[in-house]
Amino acid sequence: MAVHKLIILRHGESEWNHENRFCGWIDIPLSEKGRDEAKFAGHLIQKYNLKPTITYTSKLTRSIQTGDIILEELGRLWCDVVKTWRLNERHYGAFQGRDKNEVYRELGAEKYQYIRRNYNGTPPPMETQYKDDCIDERYEVDDVDIADLPRGESLKLVMERVIPYLRKEIVEGSLIGDNKTVLVVTHGSIVRSVIKYFKGVSDADISKINVPTGVPMVFELDDDCNMVKDYYYLDPELAKKGIEKVSNEGTKK
Repeated sequence: MAVHKLIILRHGESEWNHENRFCGWIDIPLSEKGRDEAKFAGHLIQKYNLKPTITYTSKLTRSIQTGDIILEELGRLWCDVVKTWRLNERHYGAFQGRDKNEVYRELGAEKYQYIRRNYNGTPPPMETQYKDDCIDERYEVDDVDIADLPRGESLKLVMERVIPYLRKEIVEGSLIGDNKTVLVVTHGSIVRSVIKYFKGVSDADISKINVPTGVPMVFELDDDCNMVKDYYYLDPELAKKGIEKVSNEGTKK
């Protein structure tokens, strides 16, 4: 039985992760800590003798920078890189750019956690697509009209745009069809979507799953796209610390 390894991680810490602000589709670069996390992610991938032959990132700088740093650490900058908006972070609508603690105080604990983590929780939408805010020419060459791009998403809506692309292009195409080792460098909500899809996590239980920055995880799949074992982090202890940090974001008054 062939085993295909999909390496996936959330980008390293961004400047707005550090400032505890909702990033969403606003294009924020990595912090210095995020660059270090990306380098260490490359070290972990190398330690486990994983050799990506194709990389997928979002259209956002923090994802692209993380991927580039990892490939440089691996000596594999020659790898093909595919950038797609379908791997962009969840669009946080009118919350984008806002301090998470401020939103928490405004909404209260129950509503804040519902919007942030519930499968159907959706933030207030942006009224328009601001080209100087998060929608610009990078999306004009893609497979969708700018007017149809998200203005605010729940995890359910994120999965509707991510999973068909993951299944057809990444898994059935590159991972299994071309038998490549695939590296996906993306965002927290996308990784949560992938976990929910492959593990069959319920709509209720997905709210309990958080994803750390910069720690690679591996999904091992058979030729029928089924997991042959549970996914695993390449540094479980580091992942545990990062998950705890993410779970508490915005809840400190």
